[in-house]
Amino acid sequence: MDNNNKKSASGAFAACLLLIAAARGALELFLYIKDGRTSFDPNYSMYAIVGMGVGIFLALVGLVSRLRTFYFLAYLAFLYAFIHYVVSQVNLIANILYGVDGSTFPTVFYVTIAASFAACLFALIAGIVKKPRVAVSE
Repeated sequence: MDNNNKKSASGAFAACLLLIAAARGALELFLYIKDGRTSFDPNYSMYAIVGMGVGIFLALVGLVSRLRTFYFLAYLAFLYAFIHYVVSQVNLIANILYGVDGSTFPTVFYVTIAASFAACLFALIAGIVKKPRVAVSE
């Protein structure tokens, strides 16, 4: 396999990973808007929602433009959203860890955490796998 085929194969694989990251980010955003509020935190974290939306947008821009920079920017946006999601749920986490009322984590919490982590991970791996463009001088 020559160098151009290797580059296109790694680019296609990276694009698939970034598409998966965007899909996981969309799932995370949907779940957070649908079931993100709890009795311990009745408000949405706008920082988390913005991070999720920006991550999805940057991933789609990265797929269209094929610039490696957008792959890493999408990763950073998804990481930002992940951190703010966990921070927004800190009262729920503390209540369950201390066993105040005997409640447990809702299933949607686990799914949202998994989707958020997967979006971060797939965007990061896509950025690493994507080969940078090099200028060809003739």
